[in-house]
Amino acid sequence: MEINDSVADKAEETAEESQHSGKSTGFENVKNSIADKLHDVAGVIGENAAEQDAQPGMAQYGMRASEWLNQLAEYVRKFDYEPAGARVRAFVRQSPGRSMLIAGGVGLILGAILRRR
Repeated sequence: MEINDSVADKAEETAEESQHSGKSTGFENVKNSIADKLHDVAGVIGENAAEQDAQPGMAQYGMRASEWLNQLAEYVRKFDYEPAGARVRAFVRQSPGRSMLIAGGVGLILGAILRRR
């Protein structure tokens, strides 16, 4: 009977690990997808900026935007949501009233944006 219990415990642990890793893998896939899109956009902007010989000022702004997007792509790729979530929870515990006001304001803005569409 003990063997069956240990097998069942290991099966439960494996199921929990696969569910947790599935969430992590899904989040990682979304992060990588967003980072790839940002990198692609940065490449297109950089190419367009390099082609604009007649307007050197615009080319400079385009190259700067391209660099910023590449930096943002790397930030998104390296972002870890667990420490950010811990900071948000700590903020909510320290100032629940302010947190409710922020959440209400965000809800009103999102509601107004979605209502117009």
